[in-house]
Amino acid sequence: MLDEDECVVGLMAKHLMEGHVAVFFYGQSYGFTLVESAMISLFSFFGGLNDHSVKLAMLTLWTIGIIFFYKTCKEILLPNNKFAVWLLTLMFIFLPAWAVWSMKARGGYLTAFPLSAILLWYLLSDYKKSFLGYSLTGVLLAIIAYSQPLWLPGLLPFLFYCWYHEGHKLDSFKAFTIGNLVTIGIFTLLQRHAANYWSPKVFDIHIPGILDLPHLLFDHLNAYYYLTDVYAAPVIVKIYSCLFILLILTILILAVKYVFTDFLGNFLFICAATSVAFTLGYCIFLIDHAPRYLLPLTGFTLIALAILLNKINKQQLIKTVTIPFILIGAVSLFMFKDYAFNATTEKQLISCINWLNSQHIKYVFADDVPTQWQLIFYSKESVICRGDDIRDRIPRYIDSVNAAYKLDPSKTAVVDPTNDLLDMQPDSLLLVDKYYILVNPDAELLKGMEFHLK
Repeated sequence: MLDEDECVVGLMAKHLMEGHVAVFFYGQSYGFTLVESAMISLFSFFGGLNDHSVKLAMLTLWTIGIIFFYKTCKEILLPNNKFAVWLLTLMFIFLPAWAVWSMKARGGYLTAFPLSAILLWYLLSDYKKSFLGYSLTGVLLAIIAYSQPLWLPGLLPFLFYCWYHEGHKLDSFKAFTIGNLVTIGIFTLLQRHAANYWSPKVFDIHIPGILDLPHLLFDHLNAYYYLTDVYAAPVIVKIYSCLFILLILTILILAVKYVFTDFLGNFLFICAATSVAFTLGYCIFLIDHAPRYLLPLTGFTLIALAILLNKINKQQLIKTVTIPFILIGAVSLFMFKDYAFNATTEKQLISCINWLNSQHIKYVFADDVPTQWQLIFYSKESVICRGDDIRDRIPRYIDSVNAAYKLDPSKTAVVDPTNDLLDMQPDSLLLVDKYYILVNPDAELLKGMEFHLK
């Protein structure tokens, strides 16, 4: 079953098909999501709007990123290392870190990933860089920044390498700047029409961030987390994570060595290792323990590995390094078949929606955030739900529920999959497939649950 943010992107796709275009994730002036909602709309046109169309649309965007990762490795590796290109690509495909996120609509992540892969392929390709090419590079970098800026630190060393490698010409810098500033200007204008309900402080300079980095890296590579909640990962996944951490450390140590021994001869590898270091570095400033913020790391690490293996150019070593990761990664990926974070199932949610529809109850209160957006998405807005915040991502939902309660409270209900309602012991409490439902809720009860009706 989709989580709350996936449901929001799904609703954006529904509204796009109805003629409403939203550039950013609902309730935000950042998180360029139009690409993701448009892709979901395309899949929904053929198969209907459901969790399958959402997941397949996201998997398509992720696959585009993988294709350009393959093309980038093909540019890096010598012609006699074509088999290594496939091994590195399989290594990426079987990464546990992307097991869940390769199909997750989160608002910007699966826009930034394929665009970063396309940009990286262009920067490292043998194609002659033109004025237009550098302008488009600036455009792509700006779109990535407004989609999910986590990829920017890792891309900057490659941008510098390309500019330096191409002769550090002033014209190329001008072209990049023009494309970049024009795109930033367009997004700035679009932000004026975007809501700003959700704008949390994510980065800050604080010592705990440094101390938390090893745990954050390990939890990210395990990929058994939901937002900031971390779950116990299977042993095989933990083994993979430990091996990948060793790989990162090896790359960083070798890069430091080459800085002092053969800087120019290993300039590209040093830039790639710097990309890995920059991606790790910004996590020091994270306020919350959010493993998803390290998603760009694995891709940049594998690019650095490709450059290193190409330099060493030993077929047996390439197989020795990559094949164990592929095999352990494949087993690890299989373990995600039991991965779940919802307390309820889609079948139980649909039973709840069907019961509400049968009772002609369209307007619902829910202080559980996932339930709020899951009810709206899976009912295709036949159920309109509001949370306990005074403001929300889609303000009209709050207004509609409040107006319906004022007009006829008996046609509204509180829905909760937790025990909050049960603890209050109200009269007439119903249980429909693990969802507690209270029809015609008392105003005092709503106040006690912190639903503000004004």
